[in-house]
Amino acid sequence: MFVHIQQGELPVSKKIIDPQVAVRHRVEDAMKYAQAIEDGYEFPLSIEIEGVGTLLPGRLFQLSKPDADGNHVRELGWYRFDSAIRHPQHKWGEDKGYWGTIGEYTIMAVGPFNKNGTKKGHCRQRDLCVGEGSSGRVETRIWKIAKGRETANSQGVKLVKPAGNGRAEKYADFETWARQHEGEQFSTSDLAEKSGFSSQTVLKYLKTSTHFIKIKQGLYECGQNQPVKS
Repeated sequence: MFVHIQQGELPVSKKIIDPQVAVRHRVEDAMKYAQAIEDGYEFPLSIEIEGVGTLLPGRLFQLSKPDADGNHVRELGWYRFDSAIRHPQHKWGEDKGYWGTIGEYTIMAVGPFNKNGTKKGHCRQRDLCVGEGSSGRVETRIWKIAKGRETANSQGVKLVKPAGNGRAEKYADFETWARQHEGEQFSTSDLAEKSGFSSQTVLKYLKTSTHFIKIKQGLYECGQNQPVKS
């Protein structure tokens, strides 16, 4: 049987997951987790770092790494803590060859971000070996943890954000709201009220935003993904 595809169209294949396969994967994951617990691995929800502070999901932190002389130097940029694995003590310092040795913790994080919360060009998911026993090329230490406040984003999910990062969070929530209202039109005063910024700040933002398009003076449409023309 042949399927006619009009010019400009591409065939779309839908991946169908067998329910039995999905169940098997869940069982396998549960077995791996149980085995890890038995082997002495821990999955802490937070990490207390002496002299530095407490890492919680969503909290930003900075790193330090050794220079050529072995002295730790702070790296620019902030990382967001997502989760961590604490290795069994007999694993600390385990040889990892060229890449150094494993530390007390493997921290799953995303970064780096700029101080205002925007992503740097090389921002990505990272696994960091941290703590006692961590040495070699990948030795990493937590240099600083941002003083945080608990706040809810537009979906009501509570995250710990640095106190000075509220502006970036407001912009992120505003852009999420814009995507949810694609095709709808709002006045400048409506957008100012929704964003929590002044009308002057919103107008300045709209001139370069990729989330709104100007329909006419004082009226904008969400979700066009084009820079607004003045």
